[in-house]
Amino acid sequence: MKFESQKVASVANGETGADKLPEPFQTWNATRSEYPRNKTVAHLFEQIVLVQPDSVAVVFGKQRLTYHELNVRANHLAHRLRHMGVREEVMVGCCIDRSLELIVALVAILKAGGAYVPLDPSYPKERFDLMLEDTNPKVILTQKPFTSTVFRRTGASLLCVDDLDDASSSGDDSNPVSLGGPESLAYVMYTSGSTGKPKGVMIENRAIIRLVRNTNYCRFGPEEVFVLFAPVAFDASTFEIWGPLLNGGRLVVMPPRASSLDELGRVLRENSVTTLFLTTAFFNLMVDQRLEDLIPVRQLFTGGEFVSPRHFRLVHEHLPNCALYHVYGPTENTTFSTFYPVPKDHASFVSIPIGRPISNARVYILDETLRPVPAGESGEIYTAGDGVARGYLNNASETEEKFLPDPFAANRNERMYRTGDLARWTEDGNVEFLGRIDNQVKILGHRIEPGEIETVLTMHQGVKHVSVVAQTDENGTKRLIAYYACSSEDGPTPRELRQFLQGKLPQYMVPALFVALESLPLSTNGKVDRSALPAPVFGAADGSSAEAPTNEMDKTVLDLWRRVLRVERVGLDDNFFDIGGDSLLLVAVHSNLQKLLNIEIPVTDLFEYTTVRTLGKHLREGASPEPSFSGVQQQAQKQREAFARKRERHGGGAS
Repeated sequence: MKFESQKVASVANGETGADKLPEPFQTWNATRSEYPRNKTVAHLFEQIVLVQPDSVAVVFGKQRLTYHELNVRANHLAHRLRHMGVREEVMVGCCIDRSLELIVALVAILKAGGAYVPLDPSYPKERFDLMLEDTNPKVILTQKPFTSTVFRRTGASLLCVDDLDDASSSGDDSNPVSLGGPESLAYVMYTSGSTGKPKGVMIENRAIIRLVRNTNYCRFGPEEVFVLFAPVAFDASTFEIWGPLLNGGRLVVMPPRASSLDELGRVLRENSVTTLFLTTAFFNLMVDQRLEDLIPVRQLFTGGEFVSPRHFRLVHEHLPNCALYHVYGPTENTTFSTFYPVPKDHASFVSIPIGRPISNARVYILDETLRPVPAGESGEIYTAGDGVARGYLNNASETEEKFLPDPFAANRNERMYRTGDLARWTEDGNVEFLGRIDNQVKILGHRIEPGEIETVLTMHQGVKHVSVVAQTDENGTKRLIAYYACSSEDGPTPRELRQFLQGKLPQYMVPALFVALESLPLSTNGKVDRSALPAPVFGAADGSSAEAPTNEMDKTVLDLWRRVLRVERVGLDDNFFDIGGDSLLLVAVHSNLQKLLNIEIPVTDLFEYTTVRTLGKHLREGASPEPSFSGVQQQAQKQREAFARKRERHGGGAS
């Protein structure tokens, strides 16, 4: 289906008069409910503190903060931020590992009236610096280890949250005088952009409140226990953090490092977590490997990619007390737009719908002239309501293209977001997701524009043409494949291109496989013919040793890699990530390896020892036991140091 921007613009300006949403679409979008839409996040949090000051708000390992304690610590920091010039619409960088300090920082920033900008220290220097330049934060909240690495030469004021005490804070326990309102900026999160630059999505206070207060898709309240599993730079964290904290629930924060299935399961069990969101790929893996660990969960949400009815069926069969929901929503509509309560009797489903709009959200499925398509016919999803973002930071052209006047809203100032997703209404009023209009894909829950990767790859002087596509295996797992043609005979090798991208893009955007071709196939109109690209072949790197394992440990690791990666041949010195591996597959290897060997292995060991030979040697010599909580924090410090070393190799250090 072709959607022409010129027609979209003409209808958005009211030239067609398509301003009446016909039945039954009006009924399906009748989602209005009362909620505190005129309050701020900070104000609602302070109301919860008044009602239940002694209830536990946040848990991190053995550490706990009550609502009163969290409020006092956040107030100290908020007053300090006010003294440093933070007011409404002022962006504050937040580069903090998962910890109590992270939650204190986020609450404090909003109390000061500012907006938080999550900064992931693992991002390559160029991307990290671009986000700093784009947001120009007045203050950056961080931790001491990052001051000499990622922020070595920044001009912003740095405030280390792990070095604050009563002497360095304002010492003022009182709630700061409220600044701003429900339409004030609350956070900026970055998504992939087809132009080669990420886009900063601006979310206001009201959009967060609409997600977690008085809504129809989730039970919120003092009895619910959530877990912060997503990175704070990923918009699922909005649901995970503010869902409990604005409703008197309990937030359990995962340790600050790469998490294994075992660790997640242990946290779920030990803290009796009741509400959990997992991206589709991680959900499938958890159901396959650690289904029993989900027993405490009463509300399980998943989404982000095409889902597997088989995995949903397993949850219903083995977890009869767990309500299962398939959810959908772009970052630009504040985490979730629709939800579908998956019934227990869905064996005949070929696909699982993404459901109906959540409270105070609307969904339209429109044709290229912005007219609603009949039920059963495909069109593009447009989302509307109180969750729609303000737009893209410092990007008026993209904002104008994607955020359009809503011709169906009673208030003509309302806008709708053009998702680029194809879908259709079913006869019973649910939305069935059909895919993308363009080439955008979702992998491990992250929205990725292949065009951004292609743009960066063409910056390499040895690359003449490139095409990045997503390949889906028989289990529905997606992996990125980069096909490229070199500008000369002695062009870059796949490993060189991988290293080049690792210095410029997050790890989840680095293709699993690089395929060198003499030339890329073209269609009659001169564009790359993606259907004519050769099928990818995962496996041992060219020129890798055919040496066979000489001991049982190496053989066990090698056989497991072959099975998980679904490849015929693996060399002893092949890097896991060079032959099709990614972070999720590594988690699968970790879970299976612990079962095969019947020992505890920190998942970080698998990130450090990435060949069969080095991992086998490490395991033969005795893998380190599962660390204590303090050991987990020490391993997080080691990861930070590894990020810093990678920055030095790929970018000469952060500015």
